[in-house]
Amino acid sequence: MLRPILAVIASYIVMVILIMSAFAALLFGIGIDRLLEPGTWKGNMFFSAAVPAITASVGLFGGWMCAKVARTKGPVLALAAVVLVLGFTSAYFTLQKPEPTGPREPNMTMKEFREKGREPAWVALSNPILGAIGVLCAGLGTVRAAKSPR
Repeated sequence: MLRPILAVIASYIVMVILIMSAFAALLFGIGIDRLLEPGTWKGNMFFSAAVPAITASVGLFGGWMCAKVARTKGPVLALAAVVLVLGFTSAYFTLQKPEPTGPREPNMTMKEFREKGREPAWVALSNPILGAIGVLCAGLGTVRAAKSPR
């Protein structure tokens, strides 16, 4: 009984750490000015491709990890539900913050970016969906593969 609960909790914690690390690496490694279009708050093409790729990849890893630890599909379904519920809760609060207006100054500090910036609505709403789909695909596939005769 404890194994499935720990699988969901541990997988979610690892997913949060991976998502935060990946986005921190993007922001600090590449820089705000290279991720956003000059003078605007809109993400460039690289950012627009990186966000769903990171989210889906972390979802796949989380689902795989949950399935490996729990060995059944129930915890994988629970993890997908947790990703959806907490993701949409986060999206709700993100979307309550007003969208930035006016031009974005170049060479903005991370503190200024966090205070003035906001995740685009498409990112806030697609992240929980992509994450949950990734969890389900990898998690259920891993459980099914483990139970199939060899």
